[in-house]
Amino acid sequence: MNTAELPPSLWAATAVDAPPSSSLEGSLSVDVVVVGAGFCGLRTAIELASAGVSACVIDVGAIGWGASGRNGGQVNPIGHESPSGVARRWGVAVESERVQRYLRFTIGAADGLFDLVRRLGIECDAEQNGWIRGLHSEAAGREFEGLFDGWQRAGADLRLLERDEIEGLSGTRCYFRGWLAARGGSVQPLSYARGLARAALAAGANIFTDTRGSDLVRSGDRWLLSTDRGKVFADSVVLCTNAYTDGLFPGLRESIVPVVSVQSATGTLTEAQMAEILPKRQTFSDTRRVIFYFRKTADNRLVFGSAGREGDLPGAADRRRLLEGLRTVYPQFPDLDIEYLWGGRIALTLDHLPHIHELAPGIIAGLGCNGRGVAMATAMGAELADWVLHRDADRLALPITRPRRIPLHRFHSIGVRALLGWREMLDRREARSSSPPRNRR
Repeated sequence: MNTAELPPSLWAATAVDAPPSSSLEGSLSVDVVVVGAGFCGLRTAIELASAGVSACVIDVGAIGWGASGRNGGQVNPIGHESPSGVARRWGVAVESERVQRYLRFTIGAADGLFDLVRRLGIECDAEQNGWIRGLHSEAAGREFEGLFDGWQRAGADLRLLERDEIEGLSGTRCYFRGWLAARGGSVQPLSYARGLARAALAAGANIFTDTRGSDLVRSGDRWLLSTDRGKVFADSVVLCTNAYTDGLFPGLRESIVPVVSVQSATGTLTEAQMAEILPKRQTFSDTRRVIFYFRKTADNRLVFGSAGREGDLPGAADRRRLLEGLRTVYPQFPDLDIEYLWGGRIALTLDHLPHIHELAPGIIAGLGCNGRGVAMATAMGAELADWVLHRDADRLALPITRPRRIPLHRFHSIGVRALLGWREMLDRREARSSSPPRNRR
């Protein structure tokens, strides 16, 4: 199979056309080479090229071939870790400028994305109607309230939703209460990636698809990146491969845990379904350990996702689980069915935070978006470009660190499958012990 081909999905079937691109053949010299033509890498290239820096982007597949073209398209402005938790992990006070800078960065990531879409004129069905997080069990209430209180105090535009209001906004009575993050929203992610690519090309960057970086070595005072059919000489290298990170730089792949997220898309919703399911078109995710998340699309389908069990190409078991989830959340609509099914990887970190790593003089990497990659990877691309331009860590919202290998990383797939099974069992147990009123029939 040609790796530049995108796997089948609703996004691949409905995206705007990709700009022309080709693989790299021969030798090229640039100021900066960016590895990864997703949200992070393309935003990096836009900022660099706009500043007059010669930059090229390479990707093993097509533009948006990785998670950028396979995610749920939710633009969520809140991190997984509470502000106080971030401070504890970094060993500083929550009031410190280091933590406050990160909080502003995270809270502003969604607005930053939608501002970028407007500024660059990207056609990607962007909607900023808010993001709802639903509490699936009273047992999860303490953590839910801690996150809400911490992020609201930090300045996030959050509002609590009681049971009747969350039911009215979502069309389901599966949730005890929730919050509404007003700055959240959604995009058609593959269209968004292709729009970023067009902007990068217009700014003067080059993009080479179907081009795998195979070796990275020092060449005098520059870096030499060898590919399958060519080579790139550059002063700086930016690695933006997130959950698709390979062995190009030793130890980087072992610093994150890739987990597959699977999504499904229903057929076109009926008028009754449109009126009841997310009538104000917010996006939704819940507090389950094995999360359910869902949203409407521009062509009035429902995209419903969760963690996957069968790899990047989901099969019958993943389909059954997503159908079960649809029936759980919307039992009043038993005819909801799946027309599209696809999967992509997210990169988890042990501290639940995104990471920027300086791997060697002139080489930097950004990864570990923990399922918040639409907004976070876009914002991280601007951070990486800033580092290349100024080499001043104090300007960045994230600390620059060295990657830490996760113990027993080679067995991560076994561990992930076992952990998902355990966490799903706990979710089911909680759901049985504390169930909200049943949905209307």
